Amino acid sequence: MKPTAAHEPSPRPRSTPTLEQVYRDHADFVWRLLRNFGVEGAGRDDAFHEVFLVVHRRLADYDGRASLPSWLFGITRNVVLHHRRSHARHLRRLTVAPEPSSGPAPDEVVAAIEARALVDRFLATLSEEHRLVFMLAELEGLKVPEIAEQLGVNLNTLYSRLNSARRRFASFVAGGRDGSAESE
Repeated sequence: MKPTAAHEPSPRPRSTPTLEQVYRDHADFVWRLLRNFGVEGAGRDDAFHEVFLVVHRRLADYDGRASLPSWLFGITRNVVLHHRRSHARHLRRLTVAPEPSSGPAPDEVVAAIEARALVDRFLATLSEEHRLVFMLAELEGLKVPEIAEQLGVNLNTLYSRLNSARRRFASFVAGGRDGSAESE
């Protein structure tokens, strides 16, 4: 005959421990687990805090079926695994990223700025036709036949303008900054 419900022992309700109690009673245990899992340095501090953040979030769900140390072990293991995956992803990103370039030295930057200013001052001295062919050929690297095709200008005319602009530039750089050393 089956015992009646009145004769069955009633399960004792387990009181949920507070976060303070769990921390006080098991912080050393969690710290040792982290050390035994190989978590070192600041990573151990971070993981330790993460374990107790998870405990705080899930403490109301703790039902007492497993011992508290067993429950904490599972949480700690999951936090460690998460930290390892995050660290591995971080290292993969670092290996994929190119090494940062040191960039130009300050004197190179200043020289480039001064050179650009010199070219800008020179270009301001040229007529529109000479400026356009000089910029496209010398600064942008286009070939004169390409420029002639794009502008619809005779090829020989463009070569003449380019040669004139080059002579003016040489004179400008040499000290005749007014650009009048060569005639068009």
